Amino acid sequence: MVPKEVIRMAERLAGKGEVGGLRLLVRMALLPLQAQAAFLWTDQSKGLPHRLEEAIPAEVMRALEERRAKPLYLEPVRDGETPFLLDLGRHPAVSFPWNPDRVAHTLAWIGEQEWRYDPLNHRAHFYRPLGVGFFHNGLHSGMAGILKGEGRLPATEVDLAPLYAAGLRVEWRTEGLFRGEEKPFAVVGELARPMNHPHHALLLALGEVLHRHGISL
Repeated sequence: MVPKEVIRMAERLAGKGEVGGLRLLVRMALLPLQAQAAFLWTDQSKGLPHRLEEAIPAEVMRALEERRAKPLYLEPVRDGETPFLLDLGRHPAVSFPWNPDRVAHTLAWIGEQEWRYDPLNHRAHFYRPLGVGFFHNGLHSGMAGILKGEGRLPATEVDLAPLYAAGLRVEWRTEGLFRGEEKPFAVVGELARPMNHPHHALLLALGEVLHRHGISL
């Protein structure tokens, strides 16, 4: 996968207002992270950010905070209001199972029955403008629900628009004196820092394209 080509495709679709195509492209871009996250339990020495904004380097986040920009977490719903529901059969989502024993138990248990939301266990964020869910609790059964493509759960909506409005962008650059593989950099103004999680970086870059074109999935 060449990230720059993915971004070019997003620009092409966004320029024509092809919202359905953008939804599919974001789902496509999420696939490598879904696969990496689904197999975390095979190598417990590795970790991945459970929040999309955690992939942004600390120095860049501080620069954004100086501009009074941070992700907007929507307030919890009040009594009588309908919460946003993350639909695992419709919305792309990712979870991060880490324990082999829990994976074995969950696959055997949920594999034979309908996935059900557990209000004491399942927690997720839904990122706009991307339209992508990230589990941050209930990680093992969350992954099972994603694999089965079934189940709905209340999710906290997180709007990344303030970061993009403050100038956040992601660029792919070559490090060092010799030409090599390009790496993602989080950029704000003149500040640019390398990103350690390229799959998260691609999603954040796609979010910037969507924001700039006034599209929220």
